[in-house]
Amino acid sequence: MPIHRHDVHVCLVSEQATPNFIPVLDARFRPREVILVVSPQMRERATWLKKALARRVERVTEHVIADAWDIPGTQDALLELVAARASGDLALNVTGGTKPMAIAAQQVFQLANLPIFYVHPARNQVVPLFGGEPAFGIEERVGLADFLAIHGFREKSRAVREHPERHALLAEEFVKEAERFAKSLRTLNWLAGHAKGVLRVALDRHANDRSLEELLNKLVYYDIARIDKQALVFPDESARAFVNGGWLELHIARVLADCARELGVQDQAQSLVVESGGGARNELDVAFLAQNRLFLVECKTKHLAGSEAEGPGAESLYKLDTLTALGGLNTRGMLASYQRLENWDRQRAADLHIRIVESGELRNLDRHLREWVKAP
Repeated sequence: MPIHRHDVHVCLVSEQATPNFIPVLDARFRPREVILVVSPQMRERATWLKKALARRVERVTEHVIADAWDIPGTQDALLELVAARASGDLALNVTGGTKPMAIAAQQVFQLANLPIFYVHPARNQVVPLFGGEPAFGIEERVGLADFLAIHGFREKSRAVREHPERHALLAEEFVKEAERFAKSLRTLNWLAGHAKGVLRVALDRHANDRSLEELLNKLVYYDIARIDKQALVFPDESARAFVNGGWLELHIARVLADCARELGVQDQAQSLVVESGGGARNELDVAFLAQNRLFLVECKTKHLAGSEAEGPGAESLYKLDTLTALGGLNTRGMLASYQRLENWDRQRAADLHIRIVESGELRNLDRHLREWVKAP
């Protein structure tokens, strides 16, 4: 059955912007115009959505209502809209808004015998209501840049560097021996951090650390660094950053790519730099979209010890909790830590609904990703 395309979509603006954006991705269903029904509380979100929609459709307008919880008032406002557009081909996207807004809008459009549809974000599907038409999938999926834009953020950059295969092999070795290498890798992380800008750091104080020596030999074997006169020397900043924790980011991105098809991953990025409307910037270690939901992974290789109230573990968790605002109410966060966390940080993560994958659990990262993405 052919898809019935409508000239105008009337959308109800709420904190969940994705269902209002999905329909414009498919040329078979894309309208010429989108009318955003906006309450005073949603004006800023409507502005974000309007900018993103304007890149896809010919016209985006707003229709203001006074109170998102006032059913009679919303009905009156929408009756005016329907009357003013009596000659147009209008369809209602009833997915967003408050429940009173959705009830009022549905009643008005049913009274006017105008089509109504619902968007199922997880299935990337449009479901026509009351007319007997079958549901259909939207051919294109939202990418990270558009997803961030409709939530008020801009993608500024993402990592585009290609790591040689030997980097991935070394990262796998680190993960397989997480418990054994935990302490010495903490030292290696410290050394790489102190080599920033100069690509060289003295090893004198670590001369008798056999476990660290094993790790240094691995760096030499994989041609990632060399030892010169009791100093660790990196060939370039990319190699230094890889040893300074970038290896865990690479490992997670590789595992994610391997199960991307199964998980329905739409887009993924490493070292994703995003900017808010106010100009504040944040870097996301690993970010990906699956089922039109944003997933964020913060990668840590250093020891997150500290006081219960304000240690580095708490700092990482609060940062991750703050960043989940990037994608609305359904965004999920994960802290992947090479070192074991303190008990209070595990409890804090549970309170913030942040998933923890630490130490030896990283060996089963693919299973953790599947459970995380597929959880209701």
